[in-house]
Amino acid sequence: MASVLLQSGVYGFVSGRLGSTDSLALSCAGFGAAAVVFNAVLLVRRLRAGRGSAPVAAPPGAGRLLLAMNVVTAVTFLSFYAALSWIPSALATGIETAIGPAVLALLGLAGIGRRATAPGWAAAGLLVLLGGAIAWSFTGDGGLRSAGSAAGIGLVLVAGIGASVLALVSAELGRRGIDPVHATAHRFHLTFLCGGALLLVVGGTGAVRSADWPALLVTGVLAVTVPLFLLQRGLQGADPMVAMVLLTTLPGVTYLAETAFHGGFDGLSFALICALMAVALWYARLSREEPSKGEGDGDGTETRSRAESGRKSGQESARVPG
Repeated sequence: MASVLLQSGVYGFVSGRLGSTDSLALSCAGFGAAAVVFNAVLLVRRLRAGRGSAPVAAPPGAGRLLLAMNVVTAVTFLSFYAALSWIPSALATGIETAIGPAVLALLGLAGIGRRATAPGWAAAGLLVLLGGAIAWSFTGDGGLRSAGSAAGIGLVLVAGIGASVLALVSAELGRRGIDPVHATAHRFHLTFLCGGALLLVVGGTGAVRSADWPALLVTGVLAVTVPLFLLQRGLQGADPMVAMVLLTTLPGVTYLAETAFHGGFDGLSFALICALMAVALWYARLSREEPSKGEGDGDGTETRSRAESGRKSGQESARVPG
């Protein structure tokens, strides 16, 4: 809950204030700091374990999964933060939340993850429709046809697909017993490196004034480093589905933060966001109940996953931003 509130507050504050170079600089600052912090936590754990301890061998395929997580994390977060320079943050988080279940359902048809049931497809479709309604309420017909809004919504769709893939990769890392701190310490390197390279391409070495970096670093720590650390620690002791349900509150809280910082409250937009949150909560509860009905994927994966859930639920990595 603390992670959601902090992310929402910062997203609402920066909404409409970031240009393309500022967005990339924020990514570099936030994810660079996150990499430093999580690697420091990992180092402290290793020192506490003692120098005489034998290193634990990584399970087969862990390296490929961490590499995939690096790539998908970079695409997801850079797309999301770039979108904030064109569309409001509440719109960005709303659309990203809306398409996630539909993407997971489509991936289930391809044999990746658990197949969705008929009620699950219905919930996913409702979320997509509500996401489209939220986009219209924020931008109107003319706004949706503008190049800036179209580019921002397109980037958010990419981010939503990436976030869904991250959830699947994180679950697989948890099933293989990868420590979440170890996974998080290695997932941001490509993100801040790509953000820095794009920053140089877009604006050159003088894209961001040296006087702006302290503020960007503080914003990045508040928007990325601290929330992701809090979320990661929470996932180690909370049910992953409960954590994902809490994340569905991001759009509504972000919109309230935008209103508090910038004004311009719109009742229709807020009502649509609340409806999206309600459907997402129902969908999350439905998904949590489905395994108990024997609706696995047909190969025993669901049964094995339930048997391991009590032991490894705290090892599943987080799904972000948005």
